[in-house]
Amino acid sequence: MIPFGMYRTRMRLRSRTAATTDTGQADTPTQTTLVDLVGHVRPQTNIREDQSVTYSEGTIDTIEIVIPYFEKIRTGYLVEVYDSINSAEAITYYEILSISDDRNKHQQLSLRCRVAERSILPATSYTANIYLQAGGGGGGGTRDTRRGGGGGGGGGATTATLTLASGTSYAVVIGGGGAGGTGLNRGTNGSNTTFPGAITAIGGGGGGAGSTASRDGLAGGCGGGASGQDALGVGGVGSQGHNGGNGSAPDVAKFRGAGGGGLDEDGADGNSYTGAGGDGATTIDGGVEKYGGGGGGGTVDDLTPTTGGEGGGGAGGAATAVDPSNANGSPGTANTGGGGGGAGAIGTGSTSRIGGAGGSGLVIVKYQGDPQATYTGTMTTTVTGGFTIHHLLTSGTLTA
Repeated sequence: MIPFGMYRTRMRLRSRTAATTDTGQADTPTQTTLVDLVGHVRPQTNIREDQSVTYSEGTIDTIEIVIPYFEKIRTGYLVEVYDSINSAEAITYYEILSISDDRNKHQQLSLRCRVAERSILPATSYTANIYLQAGGGGGGGTRDTRRGGGGGGGGGATTATLTLASGTSYAVVIGGGGAGGTGLNRGTNGSNTTFPGAITAIGGGGGGAGSTASRDGLAGGCGGGASGQDALGVGGVGSQGHNGGNGSAPDVAKFRGAGGGGLDEDGADGNSYTGAGGDGATTIDGGVEKYGGGGGGGTVDDLTPTTGGEGGGGAGGAATAVDPSNANGSPGTANTGGGGGGAGAIGTGSTSRIGGAGGSGLVIVKYQGDPQATYTGTMTTTVTGGFTIHHLLTSGTLTA
């Protein structure tokens, strides 16, 4: 309880979700979720976080606070009153009941406040489960009369359990998918996904190209598949997922490229007659959707495409001289971290074919209770089973 008399302290405001009337005053708040601080501004137009104010006690749990005039203040907002004498800076929260406007005479407002109910107090921190999915690798390219390109590896993934401080901002980077290789060039690796305090998710490896010099898949979160140049082609190693498949022998499988590795399994070898991408895995959002599938390898003179792995992996290119339209690999699905499909080829000519681009990654943030976080990038939110689940789809800043 605050003793009688006049005292000096520090204060700041928090606003609660509330409907507003035509007069600008807030009705009784309809939710208990707190939003951003009203904030720092110039003297006479707002309340600075470190500004001294004067207050005196009314009833046992009601106080009056006199502050400089501030046009955005509303009933229902919370006032954080800091004990400036106590070195621990204990905070008491008060809810504004009424506002007396004395600005014409003194350029100040008188706030009648009461101790806030516990149910509407802001949480200082909360625990969140974080899933990071990196971008998938691009599929390898090829040229007609050469071998099929290898599928790109799925993006790597990591998880973390973090304590997020309310009102604190966290810079999130969503990794993009790697570009598909053109002609006798490998696909490029996908980009990393980062969240402060969590282990970085590593981009998927690019697929090998239809050339002896560039037949091997690249290492990454999941490894890129080797091209179908010959059996010596080696799939890339996955550091957070599985490896890409190896190359095919020269007399089998139509020189099919190997599949890129996925989060849940290796990519298929070209010798397997499938060249399929490895499947991805499910994650913390509780759904059946998978992430981080590998891209399928490209074929030669074959209209049957290899399949990308479940979890966004793109299909391999498939074409013949009669129908060369689908020779390029298919891209990985956006926001899954799927690898791009390797390019296919036909047995005549020298046209360069292009591997599919890898799919971009994402971050999933899951915590108990109603939504609290806001985000400057693209975000989707669902509430299910008592949990809030945010899917962060583009880079931005998360405010807890």
